[in-house]
Amino acid sequence: MKQYSNKEIVDTFLDHVRYFKVKHHVIGRIRVKASLNGAKKLATMEKGELENIIASIPGILEYRINPKALSVIIEYNPNVLPFSLWEEIGTLSEYPANRENIQTQLLDIMDRA
Repeated sequence: MKQYSNKEIVDTFLDHVRYFKVKHHVIGRIRVKASLNGAKKLATMEKGELENIIASIPGILEYRINPKALSVIIEYNPNVLPFSLWEEIGTLSEYPANRENIQTQLLDIMDRA
């Protein structure tokens, strides 16, 4: 398994999360669904790369990837990854200028872990 720096983890996560739309979100659990174009992009990733990236983010307790539904369910600790941060991440495709702020927040979380 390849080792990633915190910056590589965050950058890869943000590069791919923009292809997902939030379908359901309550504190501690979020379900996102990939667009068809997103699914094509994700299909080019090495097998297991997305799972390794998700598992490397502090505060993510559990995740399930459903390739047939093009969705991911993430259960997270809201004390580590705040609800508001997930909401910001969910708007990244519409507001790409927010990437730097989101990146800074995620790197701060990773540095504290």
